[in-house]
Amino acid sequence: MVDLTSYLVLGVVLLPPILRRAQRLSLTMRTARHSNSLPSPPPKFFSNARLTPFASPFSTTVSMASLLFILISCRNLIPAQYGIDLFIPASIVDALRRWLHTLYPARHRSSSSSNVSDSAPIHIDAFRGGYKPDLFLAYNAPITIPTTTLRKLINQTPSLLPMGLLTPSRRAELQALIARLSSYEGRRIYLVLGPRPLLDCSFCKTTNDHFWYALAFVLASYAWRIVALGLLTTHPDDSVAVAIRQACSLLTLGRRSSSLPWRSSARGRSTEADRSTWRVSSLLVLLSLLAVELLVMLEFGQVSSEMSRWNHWHTNLDILRQLVFGALVCVIYLFPTRRVGDDFEQSVLHLDSTHQNLQNLLHISQLLQVARTVVLQDEQLLDTASQWKRSSDRSAADLGPISADKIISTATSRGGRAATDLIAQAQAGIHRVTRSWWRNAELVNRQLDQQDESTTTLSHDQSVPST
Repeated sequence: MVDLTSYLVLGVVLLPPILRRAQRLSLTMRTARHSNSLPSPPPKFFSNARLTPFASPFSTTVSMASLLFILISCRNLIPAQYGIDLFIPASIVDALRRWLHTLYPARHRSSSSSNVSDSAPIHIDAFRGGYKPDLFLAYNAPITIPTTTLRKLINQTPSLLPMGLLTPSRRAELQALIARLSSYEGRRIYLVLGPRPLLDCSFCKTTNDHFWYALAFVLASYAWRIVALGLLTTHPDDSVAVAIRQACSLLTLGRRSSSLPWRSSARGRSTEADRSTWRVSSLLVLLSLLAVELLVMLEFGQVSSEMSRWNHWHTNLDILRQLVFGALVCVIYLFPTRRVGDDFEQSVLHLDSTHQNLQNLLHISQLLQVARTVVLQDEQLLDTASQWKRSSDRSAADLGPISADKIISTATSRGGRAATDLIAQAQAGIHRVTRSWWRNAELVNRQLDQQDESTTTLSHDQSVPST
C-alpha cells in the first residue's frame, strides 16, 4: 500500500495541469459557440425559460428527465424497509404462458417437454426505498459485535433490516451475509465495499479481488449519471435535440395541420433554455467525486474498533453520491441561460434590423422631400432659407441649433397644422433611428469587450508555464 504522502505529491503534480487544460477546453468551446452571437444576460428567476418547461419537445424531454432523476435520487435516500413489494403469483404466470403457447402452437410443441408449472412468482420491489445501510448501522450496533448477538438482534426485530421484505431468497441471502461477517476482514470489506462483493464474487480471495469486483458497479453508477447530465446539458441546436424534434414531428404528423407545426415549433424554440454551459462543471464534479470514492475504496477506507459513523464508508459514499447528483440536477435545471441562436438565425436577425433601419431612412427621405416642397411654396420660408445661405459660408451639414430652431419655428407659424405634423413626424423618425443605431452600436461594443476579455484571459493562461 502506498502512503498518504505519495498520493499528496501525485495530486499536487498532476491535478493543476489537468484542471488548467479542462478550463482552456471549456473556454475554447464557449468562445467557438458564442463568437458570432450577441451577448445575452442570464434570465431572471421567473423567466420564460423556466415558466414554459413544456413549450417544445426538447424542453419537455429535459423537464421530464430532470424530474425522473430527482425522483431516483429521492428514492435512493429512503430506507429500503419503507414501501411496497409487488408479487405476481406463479398461477398467473403459468396462465399467461399457456395463453402464449395457444397463440403459437409450434413454440408450445417445442417446449412441451419442459415443466412450466414450477415457475416462481415474479417479485417487483421497484416501489420500495433504495437506501440500504449496513446491518451495524441499521441496528445501531458496534462493528465488534459477535455474530451470534447480531443474528439474535435480526431475529428479534426483522423490521429494521435494510433489505426490504424478507422473501425466501432474501432470507438465504441474509444468512450467507451473516456467515461472511464472522471475520474482521469480511466486516471491513462489507463496510468499505458493500455486501455485493461478499455475496456475488465466488472467486475473490483477497481485498484487491473484492475491490476490482466492486469497481465495475461503481463505474456503472457514475456512467449513467454522466450520461444523464449530458442529456440535461444538451444545447438546443445539438444533434440530440434535433433528433428529439424530428421524432416528435413524426409522431404528431397526422394530428396537426400544415401551418400549425411551424408556428408552434418557432414559438417553443424561442423559449428554450441553454444549459450547455454547465456540462464541463458538472462533469468535473462527478469525476472528482469518483476519484474520492476510488481512493477511499482502495486506500483510505480504514475501519477502527470504535463505534463511529466514519466506519460506514460504503453507506456514507452512497448518500453523498445521491445528494451531489440531485443537487447538480436541480442547479442545472433551475439556472439555465437564454438560448442563443446559431449563425443563420443571428444573420436573419441582423437582416431584419437592417431592413427596418432602411425603411426608417426612406421615410425620413420622403419627409425631407415634402419639407423642401413646403419651403419652396412659402415665400417667407424661402426668404429665410436664402438669407441664411447668403450670410453663412458653412455647408448645410453644419446648420447650428439656433438657425435650425428659427427655421422650424417659422415653418410651424407659416405652414399651419400640416407643417407642424410634418416636423413632428420627421423628429420622431430621426429619434427612432438614432436610438436604434445607438442600441446596436452599444451591443456590438459590449460583444467586442467580452471577446477582448476572453482573448486576454486565454493568452494569459497559455503564457503561464505548467508546473
